[in-house]
Amino acid sequence: MAECADAVRDLLAEAGFRTEVHPGKVGPFVVGEVGGGPLTVMIYNHYDVQPEDPVALWHSPPFELSERDGRWYGRGAADDKGEFVSRLAGWRLFREQCPGPLPFRLIWLVDGEEEIGSPSVEDFLKTRFQGESVDVCWWEYGEIDTSGRPIVLCGFKGVMALELRCRTAKADLHSSLGAVFDNPLWRLAAATASLRDPSGRVLIEGFYDRIRQPAGEEEALSAEPPFTFESLVQATGGQRALGGIDEASFYRAMNFSPCMNVNGFSGGYAGEGAKTVLPAEGSVKIDFRLVPDQDPQEVVTLLRSHLDRAGFGDIEIVVHDANVKPVRSATDHWFIQDAREMLEACFGLPPIIQPSSPASGTSHPFVEQLGASIVGIGITHHGAMLHSPNENIIVEQFSAMIECSAGLFQKLAERGRRQTAEAAERLSNRAGE
Repeated sequence: MAECADAVRDLLAEAGFRTEVHPGKVGPFVVGEVGGGPLTVMIYNHYDVQPEDPVALWHSPPFELSERDGRWYGRGAADDKGEFVSRLAGWRLFREQCPGPLPFRLIWLVDGEEEIGSPSVEDFLKTRFQGESVDVCWWEYGEIDTSGRPIVLCGFKGVMALELRCRTAKADLHSSLGAVFDNPLWRLAAATASLRDPSGRVLIEGFYDRIRQPAGEEEALSAEPPFTFESLVQATGGQRALGGIDEASFYRAMNFSPCMNVNGFSGGYAGEGAKTVLPAEGSVKIDFRLVPDQDPQEVVTLLRSHLDRAGFGDIEIVVHDANVKPVRSATDHWFIQDAREMLEACFGLPPIIQPSSPASGTSHPFVEQLGASIVGIGITHHGAMLHSPNENIIVEQFSAMIECSAGLFQKLAERGRRQTAEAAERLSNRAGE
């Protein structure tokens, strides 16, 4: 981790940034900074990656970049080193074309803990950037769909992961005692079933109370899916849509609907053949995907109250992650409009503006502490195999993102100059009054 942080620091220093390396709980943070003025932009990336296992499924060594059929393969090629490097190459191209003083402040933050949930980032932002504000944060990644259209992500869902545990005896019992004693797996199944209805609607009292309704433009974007429900079914093999989900509603649900997922049950005997036992204990892992303005910690409290009211007070809640809050930026933000123009020019197709990714990221501290709007623009295509063997990016898309990044930096410079001139004019007017 330290070696990789130093490598990132050196790359930023070579590109003209003032650099710092700060310790985190697990991996260091690297900060690069350059320029000045009333406009402040932050770029967020991360240098840590997922483990390479299972190595046997890789077609080439996971930590040696290789090229096949117009793609680069390697662990981190997409998530997130390819995103970082494409932006850095775009920055270098921009500075070759515009080498003068930078008329905006650019902060580049590269995290070493993203793949484990960025446990240090909130405290780090509080200490390193206390009292500072950022106009926009160019988030770690964006997407490219199967047709080659770029997808601009304007938000991310929150996530809460927990475990329900139940014990009813000091050890597994003979199953004949099921006529006398309760079964922890039945209790967990019943408790879990009480949490949502067949349509997927969560039944926890108060769960939906804080949800922020989508704005008009967000609703309009969700009403025109960039792909069909049938294509999603074919790509995933999903066979049972929830009640109420169809061609007209699936994309809105992906953007704006929270959900509850059962990740797995454990307990009792699950080996070959039969073993007639009454289990002593069991557990079930659950996650919730949340939308603005739901708070993960509050949902934990609501869940506890729900279980107690339903007669499951003996079931223990073990929280694994309740720190990632949902965020959503305005789809008409000026940075999104600039990105729309540059993406179409460089990729040859109009981009998709997606109000929210169905996935999650630890972006809320950047919104809450720095006041930033979060925008995801990048080259993670839908066959990139993130977190899996044979992770890859498409070379042609990488090259297009270099051009796009250089163009975005140029537009930021133009905006920075305008804002500087406007600020000077305001000062001059006040001085003359």
